[in-house]
Amino acid sequence: MASPANILDTTATGLQAHLSDSDIALRHDAFTQQNFTILQHDGSATDEIPNRPDHYAMVLNLRGSVTRTVGHFRFKADTHSIHMVTPQSLNAYHDATDDLQLYIVLFKKDFLEDGLIRDGMLDNLLDVNPEHPPMCSLSGINLTNIHSLFKKLDHEYNSNQAYHGQMLRLLLIELLYEANRSGNCPEKKVSHPNRQQQLVNRFKKLIDEHFMTLRTVQEYADLLFVTAKHLSEVIKHETGLTPLHLIHNRVYKEATYWLCASELSVKQVADKLNFDTSSHFSRFFKHYSGHNPTDFQRIQCAIL
Repeated sequence: MASPANILDTTATGLQAHLSDSDIALRHDAFTQQNFTILQHDGSATDEIPNRPDHYAMVLNLRGSVTRTVGHFRFKADTHSIHMVTPQSLNAYHDATDDLQLYIVLFKKDFLEDGLIRDGMLDNLLDVNPEHPPMCSLSGINLTNIHSLFKKLDHEYNSNQAYHGQMLRLLLIELLYEANRSGNCPEKKVSHPNRQQQLVNRFKKLIDEHFMTLRTVQEYADLLFVTAKHLSEVIKHETGLTPLHLIHNRVYKEATYWLCASELSVKQVADKLNFDTSSHFSRFFKHYSGHNPTDFQRIQCAIL
């Protein structure tokens, strides 16, 4: 198991960062100040209960394999693959091989918002296909280019040359473009959404950020500076679903994860999801799944 001195808490809990205590402190401070850092990892990883990072992570696997929990996906990240973790997504490492070797870039969107790229295009680059695990297999020139960009970022990160911040941003943007044109990735639609679609996208992102505490359409409408009526009409027109259904569906997905992937009791899951009582949670859950939480754990979790 990795010792506390080998773990950079703000990044990838469970990974051995192979840094000295002073380097860990420096990179922690740098990430806090710059919203960017880069790590290398060699060796196995400790299994863990998922955490929710407040930043993006791009993880390049150069050797070995590891099972990943990212959001509600659980997938195997093999050698020569790259995957993305978005802010507030469930994130954990499991069953890593002893020869695991990773490059990890961690950043916040704020790091890239300095006029180098339009916000709409940046959103397209950072977006992931919600229907598939956020992983790409790499080969040939694509693998060579992406590995080279990670090494350039690592070199620039450790340099004190002029235009240091600007170079890091340019290299990171190039890495995002290169990763997005990888051949073996879940397809995602690069588009220029109209005003209604932009509202839908912003609403869905707000759900991911706030579903643990905000459960009414009015609360989200207030954050979006629109009326609840307007939000309901646009969401229904664009998705065929009501805003409340999307909110509740996100809560339901979170509940199924904790019921199946942890040893928490039904009451503990209810508390974690901020339900006032376990009875309220059970009624909510049965409405969506057809089973009460206890029966769902016994019947459905075994086959998920």
